[in-house]
Amino acid sequence: MLAKCANPSCSTPLVYLREGKIFMMVAPSLEPEMPPDPQQRKASGRIEHFWLCGPCSAEMTLAYDRQHGVRIVPKHLGMLHAAAS
Repeated sequence: MLAKCANPSCSTPLVYLREGKIFMMVAPSLEPEMPPDPQQRKASGRIEHFWLCGPCSAEMTLAYDRQHGVRIVPKHLGMLHAAAS
């Protein structure tokens, strides 16, 4: 359950959803990859939710990389990271 802003340096509690931004990300599964079968395709991994409060979401976003997992990054870097993927 989401309790506070995903920014580790922010302690804003999640009380109302009217301010800020919710992110849904799929955490990759640790299971070995199976050969793709079009008849049995399903998402691999588990869904995780993150929330950035209003002030944090105005300046930052979330990005995922395989080495560090989900990270908080400045918006301009997040867009560059997404374009490079």
